[in-house]
Amino acid sequence: MAIPSWVSSQRSHIWVFNVGRGLCIFIRTALNQGIMYDFGSSEDFKPSAFLNKNIIPYLDEYKKCKVAQTIISHPHADHITDISCLATPDQKSSPFYSSLHTCPHDKTTGSAKSEAIDWNRINNPKGSENNLEIYKSIYEGRKLPLQTICYESLKSIPNIEYGLYYVRPPVIGEIYPDNDQEYGNGTSLIIFYRHGFHTLLIPGDINPDTLNHLLDEGKGLEKRYTVFDRRQNTIHPTWHEITGNQPSLKSLLGSHGLSILVAPHHGLESGFSENLYRAMKDEKPGLVVISEKRHLSDTDGKVDSFYQSPDGAKGQKVYVDGKVDEKPHYSVSTRDGHHILVLFQGTGGQPEVYLEKEPELLLKKLK
Repeated sequence: MAIPSWVSSQRSHIWVFNVGRGLCIFIRTALNQGIMYDFGSSEDFKPSAFLNKNIIPYLDEYKKCKVAQTIISHPHADHITDISCLATPDQKSSPFYSSLHTCPHDKTTGSAKSEAIDWNRINNPKGSENNLEIYKSIYEGRKLPLQTICYESLKSIPNIEYGLYYVRPPVIGEIYPDNDQEYGNGTSLIIFYRHGFHTLLIPGDINPDTLNHLLDEGKGLEKRYTVFDRRQNTIHPTWHEITGNQPSLKSLLGSHGLSILVAPHHGLESGFSENLYRAMKDEKPGLVVISEKRHLSDTDGKVDSFYQSPDGAKGQKVYVDGKVDEKPHYSVSTRDGHHILVLFQGTGGQPEVYLEKEPELLLKKLK
């Protein structure tokens, strides 16, 4: 098996797959480790099959696992349609098996304070029951606390770090005592990733009230953080597993700004957070990425036009179907069938952004 040249690349690769209204993102870090966020899929495309063939075999192992971390933002159906890949042929034999499987859960022991989700408030459409049972079974044998990667490698690249942020579900229940849909969305786990000057925020389906609570570091906030640096790991040996003096999400956004914002809740108007923009350096990201389906009826919701304007992002050039578009794009979307690849080189300048309808074409862009 020939080893692809990108295996030794010191760039970070962020894949945002076209899975309709769902979400599936894969981060290949500059240390050649893999972090998978959400397991959405569509009728004609399963990200797991593409990744298992083209990416997973070539990653460096973390604790004997090819995927360093799997994250499910929250247990709504459109984020777990491809979850069976985590249990095929069985959990420990799955190529996606990770020693770090991270998701909202119902465990009541092993964490400092209760963070058990209330399954009675998770409303999913009929036909998705089996996926939710797989979700529950995968975490059944795991132990708390939820964590980020514990950096143990001898390999080091400067200025690579990432954090996990969430509000404990019992507190979400206080924020949304009556609205079950918003309760479920509010349990979303947030990921912040930085490679040098380039930054990424993946907020799942988190809603504005919960995001405001998180940015203000309100009651029930949980933080995990990993700096891929031996010295920092020695200074902060428990940052990856216990909430403490990790940097706040607001401070990170204010200090580093945001290169790429994955729009909350598929870019819908109901998910827009004014306070998120206020927290960012320059009060806008470089580019907004939206994972969405075609909107065919009023019940599909409406993507907020703000994201597609100069007020919503600084804008940058992107490559669409093999051609560069020099005019500023303020947002890019999976709506027209495109998969999205973002390359962080960590140095100055903008990230590289590519859109193709065939994900195999994006493999040629890896550097």
